[in-house]
Amino acid sequence: MDALDAIKSRRVQRSFAQRPVEPDKLSQIVSAGRHAMSARNLQPWQFIVLQNRDTLREVGALCSTGKFVADAPSAIVVLKDTANVRWADIDCAQAVQNMATAGCALGLGTCWVGNFDSGKLAQILGIPQGWAIFTVLPFGYPDPSNPPQTRPLKPRREMIHHERYGNREPK
Repeated sequence: MDALDAIKSRRVQRSFAQRPVEPDKLSQIVSAGRHAMSARNLQPWQFIVLQNRDTLREVGALCSTGKFVADAPSAIVVLKDTANVRWADIDCAQAVQNMATAGCALGLGTCWVGNFDSGKLAQILGIPQGWAIFTVLPFGYPDPSNPPQTRPLKPRREMIHHERYGNREPK
């Protein structure tokens, strides 16, 4: 699947088949994250790859809007450099987008988890000073009995302007 197809077809996946994700695919996903653009090429991220069932259950229990992490066959925890206060969030978001798109291209689904107990997660995962959890990305094969929701897009005409705000895209 090419990049544009992956971007256009990717859906939020919160339910996963109980099938392990191959280490090579996780490696490719992390590589996609590493290749994200970053301000001044500081690359203010670190990635923790999780596959241990007990760890995934423990992490999922601490994700208030991502309990489904506990049932995922794998996850990648994205850390940000806290010294890079100006650009780390934007840079890490680009890494996350790359990883989500790569996962889709490899037949995997994910859902960005934003609410979690960062202090307890940091303790469980041994995160050192100077680093904070940006997000948890569970990865797995889609559960065929629970397909992802479609995501309707606003019409192009409502969102795209040419040269100046208000110059709508022609019909």
